Amino acid sequence: MDSDNEKEAPLNISNENDSGIQRLKPEEIEELFKLANIDSSEVYPIVQSLYSSVPVDKDTDEYKILELDHHLIEALKIGDTLTFRGDENEPAVLCSSTRTYEVKEAETSNTCLLVPNLKCADDMKDEDIEGHIAESVEVKGVYSKYLEVREISPKLSKLQTLLEPSSFKGMEYEKLIDKSTLYDWERIQDNVQASDGEILKALPELLIAQMDGYYRLISFEFEAKAVPLMLDLMEENSWEIDEVDKEVSYESLSEIIPEPIFELLFKKYTESSTKTNKNGTQLYKYDEAKSSRLLAQILLTACPTNSYSDFMEAWKIGSPDSIQPKEEYLYGVAIVVNNSQTMRKEVILYPESNLSDDIQKRLNELFKVKEKWTVKEIAPYISKFTTRKQDVNAILTKHARPSTVNGVKYYSSKHGK
Repeated sequence: MDSDNEKEAPLNISNENDSGIQRLKPEEIEELFKLANIDSSEVYPIVQSLYSSVPVDKDTDEYKILELDHHLIEALKIGDTLTFRGDENEPAVLCSSTRTYEVKEAETSNTCLLVPNLKCADDMKDEDIEGHIAESVEVKGVYSKYLEVREISPKLSKLQTLLEPSSFKGMEYEKLIDKSTLYDWERIQDNVQASDGEILKALPELLIAQMDGYYRLISFEFEAKAVPLMLDLMEENSWEIDEVDKEVSYESLSEIIPEPIFELLFKKYTESSTKTNKNGTQLYKYDEAKSSRLLAQILLTACPTNSYSDFMEAWKIGSPDSIQPKEEYLYGVAIVVNNSQTMRKEVILYPESNLSDDIQKRLNELFKVKEKWTVKEIAPYISKFTTRKQDVNAILTKHARPSTVNGVKYYSSKHGK
């Protein structure tokens, strides 16, 4: 009974099968009410007798009970499809069109019954029946466990791993590509544990272009070749950093950079400028941080460990005059440490992509290579684990230990010294 003003919908459970159910007579129903000390006038006219053709003392395997949050329920209501993704060696995830959920088995405090045709109170409000009648309803399943879901960050690292064998390295290498390593959209959906929306959002971020119906990862080698050529056009055409002409840039490099690749690189490394050319066409501005970060990574790939002063000088020399390197541009690509053995400040290549996909293991790796981190330094390494309910600060609060030195807040290992 939900309230004093609502009637009860009593149930009677039997272990007999459908053909063995004995329908209760009106007088038997009244007798049940008396035994249960229930006023029959407060009970809806239909009494439901549950029966089960399966044992009620153990779980049923035919169906699974799945917990859904508000987003997943609303997704089903509007006709969205929920899909389980992952191969046989991976824990399954559940995806809507825009979100990814971890799925784990949990135990219920009480046994749950699956009764598809059970009538609830709202279903019986309009029944026009005198007295009481009994109906038999079959229990389709008995459960002490269910599947619970928790929203997680999409598992996108596998996307890069899958596309690496067919990555774009330049037009001269295209004839060497094994066609069996190419992935179209359907093949990506079958293999990547993330929602369609999250995958589509990640494609430009991971530099994955669509070419001839397949999705191609742009290799770092080609990115390191193409972007400096794009930056060189500023000096060749006497452009300021915010006077970049997209059309002229592509025409100058079209024999080297296919259009889908150029579009993706240009989108990543530029933003709309406030200026236009003489014809009124939109001009663009190179993103100084992203461009400078790539140039630093190119230098560090050739020499992973450098003296800080030597590296900063080489970095500046290798950058266009309109781009000024800053230490903060290294975050996510390299770390700056004080080497106690050589007694010098060093810059060490330390790309985010090389770290573990497990947050705790990743933090252990980070704190092993560097004892204390500021939020700005560590954020590029853990931002992939953020969700709608957990930002970078929340992750650090949960997994790391804060401290303040000279007014600057640092985070270190929770179990460190």
